[in-house]
Amino acid sequence: MATMAQTRDRPEIRFHDEISSGWDKLHRSRTFKARTAAMFDLLGNADLNGQRWLDAGCGTGTLSCLLAARGCDVTGVDASSEMIAAARGRSDGPLAGQFKFQQIPTIANLPFADRSFDGVLCASVLEYVPDVAQCLAQIHRVLRPGGLLLVSIPNRGSLLRQGYKLAHAASSRVSARPLFRYLAFSKFETTPVVMQGLLRQHGLTTLGASFAGSPLPPALDRRPAVGTLINILARRDD
Repeated sequence: MATMAQTRDRPEIRFHDEISSGWDKLHRSRTFKARTAAMFDLLGNADLNGQRWLDAGCGTGTLSCLLAARGCDVTGVDASSEMIAAARGRSDGPLAGQFKFQQIPTIANLPFADRSFDGVLCASVLEYVPDVAQCLAQIHRVLRPGGLLLVSIPNRGSLLRQGYKLAHAASSRVSARPLFRYLAFSKFETTPVVMQGLLRQHGLTTLGASFAGSPLPPALDRRPAVGTLINILARRDD
């Protein structure tokens, strides 16, 4: 089990500490608004009022606020101390009482009882963890039967993401701050079929999926060969 001291030594956590001050501004950009909308569209008009949700890898709590706005009580966890510090700064406004934030070493070991949550949000987090299967096992454990998982992961089939990876590799050879720096830490990428199979292995049934994440118009962004992220809504059935 990772300790907080070990967490501070992980380069992907140091990277997220570094970018925490600009995280909210990034999520206000057109591209991030579009990718968030595509993800939350999978929930449709589901009534979440009064539900308890876990934001696993919450960053500064930007998406936690969207869940709170739909009536959820949200617990946000993240390994980045700077992200959590920024999230805890959300002490004003009518939704402040609907979320709380906690730093933990890893979502591969969630400090919550079995069947604690009605839903789990895990947005662009699994790409950075060393053991995706263990994280999914923990998510399944803390979900109640019938609970929902809303997750986004990098799309291996995205030609745009593959182009980003080539640009990152080329710029890394000539610059200490290469293009698309997050790709140095973003290791896990997959396809919808493989991800759905992995979810099924962990007792989660896929209800819907979509693509997003590029700066292109929605008509292109939502295509499997373009969108850099796969969004999936799944349900714990047992």
